[in-house]
Amino acid sequence: MKLEKAEKQIEREYHVSWYIILYKLSFGLVEFLSGMVFVLFSNRLLQIYTTQVAQELSEDPHDLLVNLSERVVPNLLTHHGYIVLYLILLGSAKIAGAIGLIYKRNWGVDLLVVLTALMFPFQLVNLIIHPSLADFFYITIGIFIALYLIEFRPKAWVSRILLQYGKEHNK
Repeated sequence: MKLEKAEKQIEREYHVSWYIILYKLSFGLVEFLSGMVFVLFSNRLLQIYTTQVAQELSEDPHDLLVNLSERVVPNLLTHHGYIVLYLILLGSAKIAGAIGLIYKRNWGVDLLVVLTALMFPFQLVNLIIHPSLADFFYITIGIFIALYLIEFRPKAWVSRILLQYGKEHNK
């Protein structure tokens, strides 16, 4: 009951939902923590993976899961630094944006909307190259949330951004 009242109050005041805050915060935490796990435990995870692959291939040289993972894991390890940086920065930005929404700050909305706009082309290319229903829903939800946060008025939001940050830049 209290949560419903708080959600309705924040939605009336700031056009934001606790569901959006929880969604962005949880995905941000998962991405940030995944990046940190890579930083802290990547060598140990590689050792465990190598041992498990050798054991599985000795039992069944045509193991489907091992053959699929051998296509992904070497690529992952080749771009390890970029992936870690991406996960930590993206997770941190989503966490910061969610915190901005909690405190009813415009920069929280701006950060999440700009982040969605910047990531959209990459997500779209990934969806075209590797079609997936989960990726389609993830992209669709992200766009819907961004539009909801700007009250489905992108022109008004862009004008506000240009005026607000243009004035601060000219000071």
